[in-house]
Amino acid sequence: MISFPDLVIFDCDGVLVDSEVLASRVVSETLGKYGVNLSAREVADKFAGYTDEAIRNHFCSNSEHKLPDNFAQIVEETTISYIPEQLKTLPYIKETLANIRYDFCVASNSRTNRLNSAIDATGLSEFFPSERRFSSSLVQHPKPAPDLHLLACSQMGVSPDQALVIEDTFTGVSAAVAAGISVFGFVGAEHITDTKAQSSKLIDAGAIAVFDDMRQLNIMLRDYSAA
Repeated sequence: MISFPDLVIFDCDGVLVDSEVLASRVVSETLGKYGVNLSAREVADKFAGYTDEAIRNHFCSNSEHKLPDNFAQIVEETTISYIPEQLKTLPYIKETLANIRYDFCVASNSRTNRLNSAIDATGLSEFFPSERRFSSSLVQHPKPAPDLHLLACSQMGVSPDQALVIEDTFTGVSAAVAAGISVFGFVGAEHITDTKAQSSKLIDAGAIAVFDDMRQLNIMLRDYSAA
């Protein structure tokens, strides 16, 4: 365990912004147009944390359904159109970021346009200027591969063993572990209906601690850095 986190890397969807419900609804509606009938709840349970490209590849490889090549673009453009009016931050995230003692950035499996839309529309741009935003557009292999977290560490000038990641999905936690970065699991987003089960899932994936209220984070960081 590290003694001091030189960098805290936040996931975006489900950590900074409560977007998984919106994203899952859009994916569900888009899949339905091509004969794949999954509810938004089922999409969230099965695919939270995965890219839209990965969702398309899953169905093209494991079913008779052939989704269009631009499936991810359709989902992204539709989601972005809803963001200004429907997307909200997680409770207390702005207060948490305003009082955090450590350097921080965001590393998201969203592509650049969607990440920028989410950060800008929710008033988080003051905390995450462009040089502190890392999207899946920047790497060949997004989460659960370690590439995105490693890129964030490299660009921020921090060794992976001196960083700490905040993630809400098995995919994100697995990516952090693969990168050699310690990770806290967050289970306070709206799409997580069974926090006990999700907490166990994140711990099993390698999270060293789990929390469900952003007001806890600075306390946890203080205790963590003192360990």
